[in-house]
Amino acid sequence: METVLETVKYSFVLPAYKAKYLKEAIDSILAQTYTDFELIIVNDASPENVDGIVMSYNDRRIQYYRNGQNIGGKDLVAQWNNSISHAKGEYLILASDDDIYMPTYLEKMDTLVQKYPDVNVFRPRVKRINHKGKIIYIDGYQEEYLTKLEYLYAWTRHWLASGIPFFIFKREVLMKIGGFASYPMAWFSDDATVLRLADKGIVVLGTETLFSFRYSNENISTVQNTRRTLSAKLKATKMYYDEHIEFLKDYQTADTEEEHLLHYVKKNFPKLIRNNKVKSQMKISTLGAILGCWKDAVSIDCISNTFVLKCCKYPFKYAFLKLFGRA
Repeated sequence: METVLETVKYSFVLPAYKAKYLKEAIDSILAQTYTDFELIIVNDASPENVDGIVMSYNDRRIQYYRNGQNIGGKDLVAQWNNSISHAKGEYLILASDDDIYMPTYLEKMDTLVQKYPDVNVFRPRVKRINHKGKIIYIDGYQEEYLTKLEYLYAWTRHWLASGIPFFIFKREVLMKIGGFASYPMAWFSDDATVLRLADKGIVVLGTETLFSFRYSNENISTVQNTRRTLSAKLKATKMYYDEHIEFLKDYQTADTEEEHLLHYVKKNFPKLIRNNKVKSQMKISTLGAILGCWKDAVSIDCISNTFVLKCCKYPFKYAFLKLFGRA
């Protein structure tokens, strides 16, 4: 690695553990047409060949750190916050070791950053790809500027994907709130962090997909749950649900369009949490995990005993499909 950059506008921070797609991820960052950035890579005591991949580069924008012991395995958000402590850019992107940025991602996002200097959160339109690189989802088109309520409305409508690596955060403001929201297993930490920083709105470049989010069997959202992991996700879900139900309860407006948005989100936010978040995790949990986490499940206001009982059928279906290679 060459001399550390003294001043920089953007910091890409990449906590690295998996080596499989790491080179592809690094290449997509270094290929940016906008070049005023640093790339901080933090090896989280990985047993894989992260050292060999990073050392193959000779680029002055790269800074490389190694953790003495693995942090992310115990607390993923702690590893995120540890990694961003090395950054010095005015704006920060928390990259991942398996996703892909389009070459013009930073160039086009910087145009919006300059246009909205008071906003703390920016994102492009996103597509999801599977482990083979095939597209499986594309964000819906959005207005350029969204209020916090408008963003929550779009999220509830499934128009916007969740995730953290494609967002640009104003670093100073992020650090003032203590870094990324600390939820168990980082479940909902992305959405919670974005909304905590959204009081001045969120800017979306909705005309182009500038980021590919890799969705594979290594994601925490798709790995089969044990009692421990399901319990952690349910506790995080309750934290997220409680925080944003309070926001919706306290929201006051006399605007007719805002009133419509507020009514829709109040009605459908609990349904989304129940059906698309909790049920999706129950489907990939063992029966023992569901029975063991029953209390955690019904602690979420919109989850009933009947709902949990119905979910008990999913482990059998999932195991059957997995046996025949369809899950």
